[in-house]
Amino acid sequence: MATRRDFLCAMAGFGASAVLAPATAATAGRQPVLVGLDAEFREHTSTSDEAIRHGMEIAIEQINAAGGVLGGRMLKLMALDNRSMPARGVENVRTFIDMPELVAYFCGKFSPVVLEQIALIQRYGLPLMNPWAAADAITRNGSRPNFAFRVGLIDSWAMASLLDAAARRGLGRCGLMLPSTGWGRSCDRAARSHAEGRADIEILEPEWHHWGGFPDWREPIARLRSGGAKAIVLVANEPEGAALVRAMATLPVEERLPIFSHWGVTGGQFPQLCGDALGKVDFSVIQTFSFEHPRNARATALAQEASRRYDGLAPTAIPSVIGIAHAYDLMHMLALAIDQAGTTNRLAIRDALEHLPPYDGVVRHYARAFTADRHEATEPGDLFLARYTAAGHLLRVR
Repeated sequence: MATRRDFLCAMAGFGASAVLAPATAATAGRQPVLVGLDAEFREHTSTSDEAIRHGMEIAIEQINAAGGVLGGRMLKLMALDNRSMPARGVENVRTFIDMPELVAYFCGKFSPVVLEQIALIQRYGLPLMNPWAAADAITRNGSRPNFAFRVGLIDSWAMASLLDAAARRGLGRCGLMLPSTGWGRSCDRAARSHAEGRADIEILEPEWHHWGGFPDWREPIARLRSGGAKAIVLVANEPEGAALVRAMATLPVEERLPIFSHWGVTGGQFPQLCGDALGKVDFSVIQTFSFEHPRNARATALAQEASRRYDGLAPTAIPSVIGIAHAYDLMHMLALAIDQAGTTNRLAIRDALEHLPPYDGVVRHYARAFTADRHEATEPGDLFLARYTAAGHLLRVR
């Protein structure tokens, strides 16, 4: 996509920053308030990185146009590329920690990267705003005070929702396809916990795959079919997911298993990687947000602005739309917390995030987004299944 190529050029020196509203006479010379973004900008099939950046930028533009934070200070985005590598993600967080005016950072989609950052953010007290990565342990990390906040879903909700969806269709004997990472292990535990004691759900021995690349799924599919699997619950990113869809599409129609997928595949060029095979497979994916039916005027305006940034693409065809929406809501809530704290002190902002006033976002209405005991701003009832159309639009399953 042209927009992605343009951004990668801007990222050539690892850092990208933008003050997204001009300073006025009253605010000229005042130091900006920095917000970080650590994501996988050079992952060549990823689209979630750009989506999260757009969501942040649109919110920052609005906040700055309304006067910024703390009585007139502009917000400024600082982005670093972790190249999908946990070690580089840790170094990027160290860089953010050493920036005195940086109040918080947003992460990308990869839970294995974020899980390696948790100990560091807790040790140095840097708030993490998570718009995508789903591992339970990111926010449920056992620390008090807890510096990780999320708008999205967690693996235990996702796996429960996917298994229940399969069971409702009489397909409860499920084979799991999982990455051999912390993300995959988190999903394995969640699935088995949810299936325990359920007569309508049975979990077969999982098939594990390496994170990244295009695995050969033919033998794993054959093993699951021989074990009596009625459906596959997939945890993967776009390359692995697309490889599975293409392999499934080569089978005779009567041998193709329905696939219920975690949302990792929607973080990249999944329809393009699948090609016409996607239309030959019964494939659905978990989501929390869609531009199909915006819930309020704010969401409608976000859809229009997102479409403009994607060269007029229909809102339901915009890739990784959850990244845009989640990051947008999180940025607005972070700005509320900064103003409520009255300072750029990170601990004070963390505390303020747990005591936010009601906020009517694009994803949902947050009566109280976070509390001391709950750092998930969404709920299991926010989840729904979606399917790709032949044109690549991701629409809610009715």
